[in-house]
Amino acid sequence: MALVTLTTGQGMYHSPTSLPPALSPQQYHLQEWHERECASVFGDSWHLIGTKSRLSKPGDYLTADVFGVSVVVRNFNGELVALRNVCAHRQCALVSKEHGHSEELKCPFHGWVYGEDGRTRRIPAAMNFPHFDRETHRLNRFPVATCGDLLFIKLTDEGLSLDEWLGPLREKFEQWFSLPDFKLCRSRKLPYPANWKIPVEASLESYHIPEVHPNTFGKDPGESQSEHAFAERSSSFFTEFLTPRWIDVWLKHTEQGLLRLMGAEVLSRYEHHHVFPNLLVSHTDSLSLAHVVMPTGPTSSVGCAWHFARQAGKRGPHWHMLANGWGRVSAALAFQVLNEDVAIYPHVQAGVQSAGGPGILGRCEERLHVFQEHVASRLAAGENGDSRSEATVAQQSGELAET
Repeated sequence: MALVTLTTGQGMYHSPTSLPPALSPQQYHLQEWHERECASVFGDSWHLIGTKSRLSKPGDYLTADVFGVSVVVRNFNGELVALRNVCAHRQCALVSKEHGHSEELKCPFHGWVYGEDGRTRRIPAAMNFPHFDRETHRLNRFPVATCGDLLFIKLTDEGLSLDEWLGPLREKFEQWFSLPDFKLCRSRKLPYPANWKIPVEASLESYHIPEVHPNTFGKDPGESQSEHAFAERSSSFFTEFLTPRWIDVWLKHTEQGLLRLMGAEVLSRYEHHHVFPNLLVSHTDSLSLAHVVMPTGPTSSVGCAWHFARQAGKRGPHWHMLANGWGRVSAALAFQVLNEDVAIYPHVQAGVQSAGGPGILGRCEERLHVFQEHVASRLAAGENGDSRSEATVAQQSGELAET
């Protein structure tokens, strides 16, 4: 299904009524649900773990822990390869730093060296391993793909390609996360004291803005200034920037003036996209922010965010300095918003653990409802051993789009 696009100002929520939650409070804190989600919701998903620009030279590498699997992604003579970061000999971690450079992929314990296919290239004192089978004792290799500067891996060959997973958003993301328009400015890892779905759901509605973000966003744009759109594996939100306060007016005019000086396009729109289950992308004229939330336990998660700043459309060192300076300002504002959300998560987590029954979702929270339906359908598909989840989500998204 293609994204449903709407015209601003017509009343942009699809659902005519409030909605029942598709998940129970127990699914936000019990260990058994955590384990089932890790297997069924994330099992064949793509995982954003870093940026391609970190791996620009042969020998550059980065590491990530993806659901307990330690992975190293390395530039082997221009080819990006993801391998299990565990030596086939005595299971020592091959690489311990988050990112770096090395001439070889070599185990620090006994010096075994590996190539891009995961097979050994050199074993010290190889006579100690007669009839050694390089095929049997090799590192697992995982699928790698990129979208712009964003680097994704998957722990299985099954499931969708990255292009299929991103769907109609692929082209946007390619532009928003690559030169010449945008360049990585800052990245952060944020521990969240909450089930992974709580941060994801907080990003899918603007209803909480007046209480949680009074000094940053300030005001919920409301239905008349909101557009919701749904695709098979994603949902989207669009709005024009509101400027009810003098400080907002000043910031808006400052931003527009700086961007025009830099030769950048000015649209004054905010877009937010959610690719199921956990990729969140925010975009304005000044920035593109990719944010993933990974479960680390039934009541804990970690957020990883990459902030890309708008680059100048004009050449010259002063334009470069201006773009870098404004990028730092926009990054500070973006991460301030994330920090404001973090403050409310423990209260939500405590609430779901004490809830006596399901809550209720407003019409404005329909994106959250579709996300919950996705999780529920993936869990059901995992129980039944089939792949009905994609069709189920497509049908549910279509029903919302038609209302």
